[in-house]
Amino acid sequence: IVEMAKSKRHGNYVVTVNAEFTMLARRNRQFLDILNAANLAVADGQWVVWAKLIFGGKEHDRVTGVEMVEKLCEICAKKAIAVGFLGGFGHVAEIVSKRQKAKNPGLKVIIAEPGDPAMGHDSRLKERMKALGGVDILFVAYGMGQQEFWIDRVKNSLPVGVFIGVGGAFDYLSSVKKRAPKAMQKTGFEWLWRLAMEPARIWRMRVLPVFAIFILLGWFLAKKGSERTFGRS
Repeated sequence: IVEMAKSKRHGNYVVTVNAEFTMLARRNRQFLDILNAANLAVADGQWVVWAKLIFGGKEHDRVTGVEMVEKLCEICAKKAIAVGFLGGFGHVAEIVSKRQKAKNPGLKVIIAEPGDPAMGHDSRLKERMKALGGVDILFVAYGMGQQEFWIDRVKNSLPVGVFIGVGGAFDYLSSVKKRAPKAMQKTGFEWLWRLAMEPARIWRMRVLPVFAIFILLGWFLAKKGSERTFGRS
């Protein structure tokens, strides 16, 4: 991500994929195309990491939006890479900006505001960014789907090196919401914590058991297919 930002080529973007992303991509071809066209896709969900392992992928840890923002801000402060925070409610983006600047002296923040995910082209935002030299890395927290569709619409019109969709990361970085205990994060039950804190998420999370069924079914069919191939040989 840092190398993409330093290249000064605009329009790169990173997606942070969890199980809900993959299920939305199954029923929305445009979203699927956006994910597949990303310069980099990282596993933000523990279930996605496990699914990759089931199908023979190399083991790796999940990369959450919260940890990505914190690590990149730490690096950017040392390399004179300008960042921006866009999304969240009220003054959340501004709070995150102030906290990251306090933790990382020298961090250059170009913009920190809620923004508008419905905006297809915001000339005001573009002019502000251009006047300040552009944004090397822009963290976009409009939530799953909205942030990716917005990035796809504006990636070629805004002076931004790398767009990164980070979902609800600003809420946790600003302490508006409390993250699940580490044990729940590592065992794949962070979703249960979120559901307990936000019962309204149950409609979104209904896809999680379906995702698990698809993965297990896919693994079973692939295993049966390889056994038949081995038997014929």
